[in-house]
Amino acid sequence: MNAPLLEPAHSPFGGSVAARILRCPGSAGLVEKVPAYLRRTSSYAERGTALHAAMVHLIDENEDLESLVSKTINDYTITHDDIENALRPAYAYVDALLDAPGAEFYFEQRVTFPTIPGAFGTVDLLVRSGRTIHVMDFKFGAGVRVLALIPDGDEDVLNAQLAFYAAAARHSLPKFFAAATEIKLTILQPQSIEPDAAMVSAVTVTHAELDTFIEVYRAACVEALTPAPRLEKGPHCRFCPARPICPAHTGPLLDLSQFVMPTPPRAPADKAAYLQALADGLNLVDAVKDIRGALHDQAKAALQNGDVVPDYALSAGRAERRWCDENAAISTLIKLGLTRNDIMAEALRSPRQMELRAKARGLKIPPEIIVSHRSGVSLVRSENVRVSVRGRDEIARSFAAALATVQQRSRV
Repeated sequence: MNAPLLEPAHSPFGGSVAARILRCPGSAGLVEKVPAYLRRTSSYAERGTALHAAMVHLIDENEDLESLVSKTINDYTITHDDIENALRPAYAYVDALLDAPGAEFYFEQRVTFPTIPGAFGTVDLLVRSGRTIHVMDFKFGAGVRVLALIPDGDEDVLNAQLAFYAAAARHSLPKFFAAATEIKLTILQPQSIEPDAAMVSAVTVTHAELDTFIEVYRAACVEALTPAPRLEKGPHCRFCPARPICPAHTGPLLDLSQFVMPTPPRAPADKAAYLQALADGLNLVDAVKDIRGALHDQAKAALQNGDVVPDYALSAGRAERRWCDENAAISTLIKLGLTRNDIMAEALRSPRQMELRAKARGLKIPPEIIVSHRSGVSLVRSENVRVSVRGRDEIARSFAAALATVQQRSRV
């Protein structure tokens, strides 16, 4: 008797990797060469998974937010900050959608993508209200902001993960999508590195746009299965577990080994070449720094799993001293003669933290009580500049031009 075949937990062509497959079909085959347990090593991923599970407790099991504080889900313990900064604002938005008259929904629903065998994924939330369907993806990371419609040169492109879920849900749940005239793709991200970013990013798509996406994605998946699929390095590589073995990422290691820094310029004509060499060297260092992190994380995970990474071992971190029992420590310190002001330090939460808490309660922080100060000047790639800072030569030229203008006016 043959044992039943179990469906894998993750699809090599699933929604979470759709953006990467579209840009880099060759990554699918490389990822399959990485041991399964090394494909997910981030502590941020553990937090995201736990907060997704917490939403299940809130929606399907009718738990309240306060009961989730200090609850451990999949080795991650939910904190009060997780509740206030992420779960409360996200749940408030979702709860309003679900409370609409006649609303129907699917939560954490497995869906199958059409035309591609083995392509499936789990959509966080599908809500139907009238003839409008909301396809929603929760993003509980506090890093780069994720958009439903992404700027790409001179045009905007649909978020591939959301488009995948919408197309797969329409295929898997035809009755749910019957007669729907509006399909709204929504990213719900309570936190990101952009302090003023909106929590919700949404775009409405047509059935024809989903049909086009199905064709384009199928073509990328077909290419991924060819002997020599395309490899392309870019932002989509950020969470790719195959970076340590990808030629597009390991190539800079060889380039850096052959890099020779030029001597300082002897003549003004050499200055441009020298500055270009600085830029080339920085590009190589950035590329090596990126793959260094991927190598480090996977090697550490392998050792923690009990495997052997030649010439490397785990070492205990620096010991951190803590109070055995904070309440008992406070009592003991006061008995010693220290005052409560000596013992306790009160700190005001940051404007961003308070804005998140206020938003979840329908409140708005007055802007006049907040002031912004730049922390300093950083060196970044040109496309990552937030606020441009002029160099000394540029400042001097601007001053000289302004002075010349004033002198000219004074002669008139």
